[in-house]
Amino acid sequence: MSGNLSFLGIPAELRLVVYELYLSEHQHVSNRRQPSNHHIRLLYICKQVFDEAVSIIGRYVSLQHERQINAFILHATESQAAQIHLADVANDGRVSGPTNASVDADQPLVPLSNLHLALRRMTSLTCLRVFQCRQGIPINIQKINARLAIRFEHAMYPSGYPHHLTAYELFLDPETRVTLFEVVLPQFIEVLRVTGECHLPAAVCMPALRHLMLYGITGNHFDQHTVEESLSGCRLHSFIYGLGHRLGFEIRNRHLESLASVAGAHLRKLVLLGCSRLTSTVIAACLENMPKLEHFALSLVTVDELRTNFVLSLPPTISVFKLQLTNAWYAIPLLSDERGLCNALEDVLLRRPIAPQHVCVCLRNSLMIEGDRQDRWKELARNRCFQLDFGLWQGEDLEDLPS
Repeated sequence: MSGNLSFLGIPAELRLVVYELYLSEHQHVSNRRQPSNHHIRLLYICKQVFDEAVSIIGRYVSLQHERQINAFILHATESQAAQIHLADVANDGRVSGPTNASVDADQPLVPLSNLHLALRRMTSLTCLRVFQCRQGIPINIQKINARLAIRFEHAMYPSGYPHHLTAYELFLDPETRVTLFEVVLPQFIEVLRVTGECHLPAAVCMPALRHLMLYGITGNHFDQHTVEESLSGCRLHSFIYGLGHRLGFEIRNRHLESLASVAGAHLRKLVLLGCSRLTSTVIAACLENMPKLEHFALSLVTVDELRTNFVLSLPPTISVFKLQLTNAWYAIPLLSDERGLCNALEDVLLRRPIAPQHVCVCLRNSLMIEGDRQDRWKELARNRCFQLDFGLWQGEDLEDLPS
């Protein structure tokens, strides 16, 4: 076999896999930054690559600002627009209406951005990811003969006829005000990611919902409602929570208890980051009601309570376990309780008959060096062939929802 095998020399089936992996990697979101449209450069390598990859690469588009939105409207053909299944968009959110609220009250709101025209052309769209608008349209308030308002979903669907989305994900700044499901239909959504100062109806029926992420939420909706009250009818397979902001919504015992009662029997992945209002007793009780849990990640700030050893409540189905314990700066270290967690982790998880796949721990250094604990755990990982990491790990679980 020649040692100068080119990309086009490998089997076509493998090239298709490469195109899929390339697109998946390009779509990855880091730190709420919207991906670019550079993925289409792949199509300009040569005609053969274009013919093979266009049906894969063409499923995705990213519209970061108004120039890109207008270029898409002008130059994308009907077939190209209809091919798109996943779109990343920057939503300006501003709409204009009549200056006098008592006159022409039924006059429709008009979005300042042309994003709604671009979305209307994407007839096959099922996954919509909305990002913070960084390059809004400049306007002269004194010259515009209308009232301006922020209507997040009306700016994307002013006619009131949205796509039947299966994935609806928001990557917004914590201070951005969002009212969900004013237009978008919740009953078809399987994947939901909520950020920002969000406001929801008192109760939303979401029978198809399987994956939910709450991150950096500064609104008070979830402070006033439990998961069961907010999202009725859902059968969650994964739940991810992250504080994300110093004034953000803090998950409490009643929220976790509600989650366990609604989705505990089906939940396979539970991620809780930046928690300081959860007690170890409630964590343990909820884990006992999650018999199918495979992935559990907990970042817990302890104040004065770590009495219940929740590691002993892990179901035998756990294959990925991540734990980070931090003392509040004003709290007394709970060394004895933390040592009990370490001992239980070694006995219950690291030495169990079927080894886990991945374990991440970020614990007190004095406990890790105590009795050569860290070296012993590393030896167990080598001998039993599972991945073991020490140190910070939180960022790995924040942009990890299926699309």
